[in-house]
Amino acid sequence: MKKIKLKPTLQLAQAECGLCCVRTILEAYDYQISITELRQIQEPGRDGLGLQKLKELFSHFGMEAKTYRIKDPQAFTVMDFPIIAFWKGYHFVCIESYSEHEVIIMDPSIGRVTIPHSEFLENLEEYVLVAKPGVDFEKRSTSKLSQWKKEYIWPSNMINLYVKIALLSILLVGMTLAIPLFTQRLIDKGLNDVTSFATILGALVAAMFVMIALNYLRTFVSIKIIYRFSWHLIGGAFTRVLSLGAKYFTVRAPGEIIYRLNSLTRIQHVLGSTLVQACLDFISSIAILGYIFWISPLLGTIVFSFILATFVFLVIGQSYVNAATDKELHEGTNAQSIQLDAVVSINSVKLGGYVQSYINDWKERFKRYLNATNNRMRIQQGIIGSILSGIQVFAPLIILVSSIYMAELGFLTLGQAIAVQSIVSLLFVYMNSIFTTASEIMVAMRYIVLAEDIFEYPTEHSVGHSHEMESGSVSINNLSFSYTSDDVPAIKDINLDISDGETIALVGLSGSGKTTLGKVISSLFESTSGSIYFGGMEYHEYNLDILRKSISYIPQEAHLHNRTIMENLKLGCQRTEREIREFCNSLGFLDFIGKFPMGYNTVISETGANLSGGQRQRIHIARILLQTPKLLVMDEATSSLDNISQTIVYEALSSINCTKVVIAHRLATILNADRIVVLENGCIVEVGSHEELINQGGLYAELFSAELKKESLECS
Repeated sequence: MKKIKLKPTLQLAQAECGLCCVRTILEAYDYQISITELRQIQEPGRDGLGLQKLKELFSHFGMEAKTYRIKDPQAFTVMDFPIIAFWKGYHFVCIESYSEHEVIIMDPSIGRVTIPHSEFLENLEEYVLVAKPGVDFEKRSTSKLSQWKKEYIWPSNMINLYVKIALLSILLVGMTLAIPLFTQRLIDKGLNDVTSFATILGALVAAMFVMIALNYLRTFVSIKIIYRFSWHLIGGAFTRVLSLGAKYFTVRAPGEIIYRLNSLTRIQHVLGSTLVQACLDFISSIAILGYIFWISPLLGTIVFSFILATFVFLVIGQSYVNAATDKELHEGTNAQSIQLDAVVSINSVKLGGYVQSYINDWKERFKRYLNATNNRMRIQQGIIGSILSGIQVFAPLIILVSSIYMAELGFLTLGQAIAVQSIVSLLFVYMNSIFTTASEIMVAMRYIVLAEDIFEYPTEHSVGHSHEMESGSVSINNLSFSYTSDDVPAIKDINLDISDGETIALVGLSGSGKTTLGKVISSLFESTSGSIYFGGMEYHEYNLDILRKSISYIPQEAHLHNRTIMENLKLGCQRTEREIREFCNSLGFLDFIGKFPMGYNTVISETGANLSGGQRQRIHIARILLQTPKLLVMDEATSSLDNISQTIVYEALSSINCTKVVIAHRLATILNADRIVVLENGCIVEVGSHEELINQGGLYAELFSAELKKESLECS
C-alpha cells in the first residue's frame, strides 16, 4: 500500500488527543474536517474518549474500524498504516510507518516525529485501532479560502475603507514609479534638456510633501481598519464566550479558553494592518514588474525568474513553518495553563508544599515552548529569512550588472539601466514583505482554527418571551442530563415538583448528582432530555437573561469580581448606594467591611485573594439578598463560615420570601427543610421530611447516622 504522510493535528485540550488522531486519519483519506466540527459530533468531555468511542466516531463517517491487541511487534510489519495506537496508558498517537530501527508517529501533543524503535516499544500499550474507508465513506474537500469567508472574522461596511486605501495606494505607486522614470530621463538627456534646476527642485519638494500627505492618509485609514477588526473580532469573541452554556466551561480548562481569546490579537493584526500593507506592496510590485518588462522583456524575465524561484522556495518551506507553529501553539497553551492553575489555587499549592513541583512542571513546559518558538524562528527567520535577505541584497546587484551589460550591447540606455537597478531594490523589498505576510497569514489560519471553537460552539438559547417568573415554583418531568452526548447521565429520570416558597434540600453521597441537579434547576445547565418548568412556564419559553434575573445561585466557593465591594454588591441590583449600605448594615454579618480603611470602596483583588473565604462568602450572600430572587439555589452556601456567622446568615436567608433549593454536604444544616430529596447514582431514591426519612431507615438515615458518629468522634 502507498505510504501516507500524515499532517499533524495538535491538541489544545488535554482530552483532545483521540479527536486529533481521528481527524488526522480522516484527512489521510481525503476527508477534510476541523476539530471544532468533530467536537460537536463527539464531545470528548472531561475524561476524553476511549477506543470504543473512537470506533463509533469513525463509523459516523462511513469508516470501518477495528481494534487489535498487539502481543508481538512483528505484527506491525504486515499492517497497513496509518493506525491509532494507545500510548503511555493515557494518550493516543497515529502511527505513520514502522521499521525495525525507527517509527514515524503523529503525536497530538508534539506533532509528527520520528522515534527510535526502542522508545516506541516502551510507550506502546498493546492496543491499536485500524480504520479504513468503508462502502459508505465519501471524500470531502474544503477550500482553504473557506476559513476566511466566515462572517465572524470580517467587520461589516469595510469596502469603503479598502477602496480608500486602494486609491491612496495607486497614487503612491504612481509617485514611486515616477522616480525611476525621472531618473532615467535625467541621466539620458541631462539636466538642461529637461527643465531648469529651480523648477525641478520645486517640483521635487512639492512631490515630497504630497507623498508625506498620502502616506499619512493611508496610515489613518489603516488605523481605522485595525480598530474595526479589533472591536469586531476580539469584542465579538468575548461576548460570544459569555453567551456559551456552562457546559462549555466544564470540559475546557480556563487556560485553554484564555489562550484562544488571546490568539485573536494575531488575527486582527494580520487582517487589519499586515494584509492591507501586503495588498499595497502587491500592487506596487505588479506595477514595477510591468515597467521592467516594458523597457526590456529579457530583463523582466530575469527578474521574474528570481521571484518565481523565491516563491517555490517559500512554498516548500511553509510546510515546515506550519508544523513548527502548531508545536509552538500547543506548548504555549500548556505553559499558560500551568501558570493559571497555580495562581488560581495558590493557597493549596503553598500549604500543600508542592510549590517547587509546580515550578519544575512549568519550567519543563515553558522550556518546551521556548524550544518550539526557537525552532519556529530558526526555520522562519533563520533559514527562510536569511535566504530571502541574501536574495534581496544580491539580486539587485545581479540585475544591475545584467542591465549595464545590456546597455553596453545597446539593448538599454544607461538611464534605463540605473532606473531598473533602483527600482528592483524596491521590488524585492515589496516581494519580501508579501512573502512574509503570506507566512503570517498561514499562521493566522492556525489561530482562526482556535477561534472556531468559540464562534461555532452553540450558544445558550436566548429566544423566548421576555416574561419574568410569576412565582418560584419548579416542576421537573423525566429530566436527564449528560455532560456529553455519549456520557452516562449525571442525573436521570428526575421527577420533582417544588412549590412556591418551599425549601427543598438535595442530599446524597459524593458524585450522586446533587450539584448537577442544582445547576439544572438554576438554569446553568440545559437538560439533555425531559423538561423543567419555572413559575408554570417551560424553560425554553423564557428569554434566559430575563429568567435568570429571578434565579440566584450561591456556590460552595464564592466568586467576587475585581471591583470594589460596593460595585460587587450593585451587580444585578437596582438600589442606590445609600439603600445598599442601609440594607447591608441591617444584615448583621457584614460588620467587617467597616473595619477596612476604604470601607465599601475597598477593591477586591482578582479571585478575591485579599479577603478571607468567610468574608467573600458573606459579601456574595449579601449580593444575592439584594437581588431578591424568586428561586435561590445554595450549594453549601455557608461552608466557610463559623457557627455564629452561619446562624446569622441562615436567619437572613430564611427571611427571604422565595423558593430555596439547598445542596447539603452537612446534613445538620437542612433539618428544617420542608422536604429532603435524596439522590443516588443520579436518581432520586427518597423524598420526605427529616423525621420521615429517619423512620424509613434508608440511605438518608445511614448518611445522618454516619455524620453523627463523625461529629461525636471529633468532639471526643
